[in-house]
Amino acid sequence: MSNQRFAGRVALITGAGSGIGEAAAMRLASEGARIIAVDRNESKLTKLLSSLGGGGHIQLTRDLRVEENAKSLVADCMKQTQRIDIVVNAAGVCHFRPMKDIDVEEWDEVLEINLRALFQVATAAAEAMDPARGGRIVNLGSNAGRKGRALSAHYAASKAAVANLTESLALSYGKKNITANTVCPAVTDTPMWEGLFSELHAATGKSRQDLTDGWTKLTPLGRLGTPTDVANLIAFLVSNEASFITGQTINVCGGFMLTC
Repeated sequence: MSNQRFAGRVALITGAGSGIGEAAAMRLASEGARIIAVDRNESKLTKLLSSLGGGGHIQLTRDLRVEENAKSLVADCMKQTQRIDIVVNAAGVCHFRPMKDIDVEEWDEVLEINLRALFQVATAAAEAMDPARGGRIVNLGSNAGRKGRALSAHYAASKAAVANLTESLALSYGKKNITANTVCPAVTDTPMWEGLFSELHAATGKSRQDLTDGWTKLTPLGRLGTPTDVANLIAFLVSNEASFITGQTINVCGGFMLTC
């Protein structure tokens, strides 16, 4: 891609090892951004940086469920790049089971990475951003955060909180010329979803194909989302073209929210 609209800008992307985070890293790098790719899977990060090629990109292996790792991440990034212009909080975890079967350990895991770590990374990054340059923060929400979910109540609650937290970020840091927005995908064809079909089968008795067919039928555009679909919206929101958009929660779902 010849467009270099992110040249000279540094983008910190969590959950960059696969799925939407990986797609966002590839898209922003293709338009000139220097990527700080963060994931708990080192081999996936190494593969990503190999795909990105040159450009001074950096990989940081961090498990953001560990509080200190999330708290220190931005400081570690600033030591290496001296600036952060873009943050994409794509790290996340999901589980499917009835509410009565959600134990405290699983509840804490979901909230620790989907909400607490996101809060710590986003606020630290906003504090570090230069008001003269401004900054962009995009947090990954979910259509599950727009409505309650019987089989993923903890995930839905965490993503609803992400949208609210993003509004608070927009209010708190607007005067620093920082925008903050939430992107809400519906079911997206990512490795995370591949890993969840066994939980969905146990909870519903439906096969992978039946589940996929059901979601597709509920989507007016007739297909599941792809990581690229979401990365396209992220790229817009962190661009100069979106400089007057902040505090918004935007679905990227092929119309799924109209029918579900």
